[in-house]
Amino acid sequence: MKPVKGFSCVEAKLSLLTCLPFLTSSQESPSTACCNAVSNVRASAPTKPELREACQCLTAAVGEFPNLDKDRAIQLPKLCNVDDLSLSKSFEDEMDIENARLYAFNFLSFS
Repeated sequence: MKPVKGFSCVEAKLSLLTCLPFLTSSQESPSTACCNAVSNVRASAPTKPELREACQCLTAAVGEFPNLDKDRAIQLPKLCNVDDLSLSKSFEDEMDIENARLYAFNFLSFS
């Protein structure tokens, strides 16, 4: 996937690797490094085209990690105090809110 302005799929996936212990249930809560990564990824996708690119990127990344807990991925933005409401609203017409949140972290969820 080619970058859309400020969003880089490769950089997002690399930074979110810090969240794997939480997303694979080997850690009770997301680490500070994980939450910083979630915040940085969200900040790197402020526009609708960037959010769309981020969603596609991180949704594809989920397949690379079959042992991810999708419920934890959906909770990640909230647990990290990262606003994913604008993300959900942006995708409301294109996909259901659960899928948007799943991106969010899918955003994170790496969904």
